[in-house]
Amino acid sequence: MPVSASIADRWGPHTNSLAVRTLAAMFEAQRLPHALLITGPVGVGKRDLAIRIAQKLLCDSPDSDSTGPCRECRNCRRLYDPAQPNLDPQHTDVEIVAPGSLCAESDHDHRNTRTIGICVIRRIEHVATLAPFEADQRVIIINPADALTADAADAFLKTLEEPPDRVHFVLLTAQSEQLSETIRSRCRTLTLSPLSAEQLDAWLESWSTEAGLNLPTGAERRSELGRLARGRPGWLQSSLRDGDPITLRAAQIDDAVRIANVSRAERLDWSEQIVGRSATAQTVANLELILDAWTDWWRDLWFSRTDQRDALVHVSQLERIDQVAAMYDQKQLSQFLEKIQRTRALIQKGVNARLALDVLLLSIPPTRTTT
Repeated sequence: MPVSASIADRWGPHTNSLAVRTLAAMFEAQRLPHALLITGPVGVGKRDLAIRIAQKLLCDSPDSDSTGPCRECRNCRRLYDPAQPNLDPQHTDVEIVAPGSLCAESDHDHRNTRTIGICVIRRIEHVATLAPFEADQRVIIINPADALTADAADAFLKTLEEPPDRVHFVLLTAQSEQLSETIRSRCRTLTLSPLSAEQLDAWLESWSTEAGLNLPTGAERRSELGRLARGRPGWLQSSLRDGDPITLRAAQIDDAVRIANVSRAERLDWSEQIVGRSATAQTVANLELILDAWTDWWRDLWFSRTDQRDALVHVSQLERIDQVAAMYDQKQLSQFLEKIQRTRALIQKGVNARLALDVLLLSIPPTRTTT
């Protein structure tokens, strides 16, 4: 991408949003606060925007003074390499803090943790006091900020109250209500909302060409892809890089239908296959994707029973949806959807994922005989 690239290319899919317009204005006025809190649904693009903020702060291009990061200079490329889009920033003055990050204690092993503990924050406190090594500013991204334990949040609050010079914190969360009001009050909040169908499709065309990815062909599959994304460009990016999200979703639906019609013992066996005897960060992340798919599937069944076919997500499976929906009544579908959402909330709060999934599977409603 040349240095003369458009601002839309520089700030990403949310360029025209209030959040990014506000952000650009803060940069132009040179009044960027020491702490930003970026909120929005999972997959909406919070991490992407955080990286772009770091690029803007460290960008070497003189042209970036009144626009976004050039995305081409050495510093920008070290923070985001299009050839390795999932790679964390490779710059000594930018760090992403997440569950599993290094901490201040050499004998701690956080590889399978789902939280950010106080020992991690103690190391960040020390790093923040050091002068930037290569650039003139340091950027620390916490993703997700709601993974901070209570002790870690209290310790981090002290840093926010007396921020070191030349350090910027960017906190990301899909659950801002999980953060204390005190932490939120110390940050400037930017909220990313899902894109409209038209905005998402226009961005997808541009991004897929740049990334060298082929989009599904046919109006029906393209429509279903947009419905699955629900306005979330980050979800689309990761899903399309991993393969065909429509094919993957079809396999997840196959599982949902099959599990609903097997014995209790078989359901528990499947639960062990998905989560294992001891849940790890990776198995929990995989489980959350499965619960996303189940939410869409069971909601489609509810839409079918309530004659809201225009709201269906899985438009390629209309016949199957109607067939399965006829096996349940509206109340059963509504109640089980609520149970899926409660299960997700419990898992996000750190409840034993295997136990939560077991309980959910055993509560799948029985089918009724159709006439």
